[in-house]
Amino acid sequence: MKLGKLSPKYHAKTLSFAAYLKADAPPLPPEKVFREYKIPSDAWGMFANDAVGDCTCAAIAHYVMLATAHTGRLVIPEVADVLAMYSAISGYVPGDDSTDVGAAITDALNYWQTVGLAGHKILGWIQINHANPVRRHQGIYIFGGNDVGVQLPAEAQLQFTAGETWDVWADDDGGILGGHCILEAGYGSEGSDFVTWGKGDQKATDRWSNLYLDEAYCVITEDWLNEASGLAPNMLDLDALTKDLQALKG
Repeated sequence: MKLGKLSPKYHAKTLSFAAYLKADAPPLPPEKVFREYKIPSDAWGMFANDAVGDCTCAAIAHYVMLATAHTGRLVIPEVADVLAMYSAISGYVPGDDSTDVGAAITDALNYWQTVGLAGHKILGWIQINHANPVRRHQGIYIFGGNDVGVQLPAEAQLQFTAGETWDVWADDDGGILGGHCILEAGYGSEGSDFVTWGKGDQKATDRWSNLYLDEAYCVITEDWLNEASGLAPNMLDLDALTKDLQALKG
């Protein structure tokens, strides 16, 4: 399996999640939310991430699937479009492995906003405190899922292949292989559910996520806020968020 997430990268369009919560102590999200249930676990697709380090773009393709499945019409991006997105933001040339250098999540998010994927764009994105599980849970509850980055240990690939939960090994995790971008689509008492490498229910314990996540974002898309959940007004200051999104277009 391929990785491909570069180090967290500042982007001027990145907004802060905490700035748009309606109160200093907004209601806690439900104890469990599993947004990925609309799509069979084996139907997510690799989007070439088994051969190319396009995980930042594959995760976006997975979110497009998740959001559209909840609005009633599942959209599955073409692999060629995902690879074109990766080429545009990273300089990747198909067939030339030397150009397969990975990409920053924020560059992928910017492409998603300005160009789009499978005919779907986002209005913007918000950074979440990746070290705060409650904030990540709120992101899933309100926006459908989180686009997260991890520093993936070697043991995680072995656990994935074996169909095991990602958990922290007491002695040796095999060392960090590199950065990986995945969709966090659910959570419960035992941890998070991630979508990665064509699998829609890769489970991870909270202690694993707390140790290996290094960035997290949720995206603002009219697909989700207007047609699907209707949850945003419960916690989110949509007026303030809309004003800031409009300002970024200037």
